[in-house]
Amino acid sequence: MVERWTHGNEPRARAGPVADPVLAALDRVSGHGRSEDGLVRAAINGGGIPSELTIDAEAMRQAPAALSASILEALRHAHEDLGVQVGQELARAADAGDPAGTPSAAADAARAADDLDRMAQDVSGEFEVMRRRLFDAIDGR
Repeated sequence: MVERWTHGNEPRARAGPVADPVLAALDRVSGHGRSEDGLVRAAINGGGIPSELTIDAEAMRQAPAALSASILEALRHAHEDLGVQVGQELARAADAGDPAGTPSAAADAARAADDLDRMAQDVSGEFEVMRRRLFDAIDGR
């Protein structure tokens, strides 16, 4: 049995003519990652928001800390993959003469990549806080 959580794509505001192609490129990509043991898989949309989390039943038998680490690992790999996908989309846009391939769009993309990294760190940090609270509640602290 596989447990699955799915979240819809979040809408993004458009930010001007050059950003539109960049945001359109983000709408076309997603990042996918998995834990080293393959029992946890995650997907994130172009905005860096988790869109799918699949946990194999075998993973549910792991200690909570191990499961938590597997989930974070899958999410980190998904964010890394998203960075690759965004880079490929922007390279295709540059080859096609799309404004998304211009230097200003490249700078926008670099800022977006930095934002995605910060979001990934925030999500990981928030998950760690929730994990600690859960363990404290279980231990009666």
